[in-house]
Amino acid sequence: MTCNFETECTDSDCADSSYSATVQMTAARPVDSHLTIMSAVFSDVSETYEMQGKIVDGNRRMFNMDSTAGARLLTIAADGTARYTNHIAEPLMAMTYLGQCKEDR
Repeated sequence: MTCNFETECTDSDCADSSYSATVQMTAARPVDSHLTIMSAVFSDVSETYEMQGKIVDGNRRMFNMDSTAGARLLTIAADGTARYTNHIAEPLMAMTYLGQCKEDR
């Protein structure tokens, strides 16, 4: 899946963005008809890391807490609308990207 984010917001303002990343699911374990536990690999131009999460009724929620730089959360709605937030420890701030993720064909 490829994610393209058109807007980048920091704690105080938003601006246009051309940030993009890929998300590749690496494992999925269905729990029931509404819930799947999953893991994925998130990659952008500067880094690649694993994310853990779940799919609930088509909505994906993934997180990564392993980075020394901060914590990350990626939410993808069933229609592909996406929000990616990076909570940074030094300096203390959050960056949020707004966009769309689409399955690669």
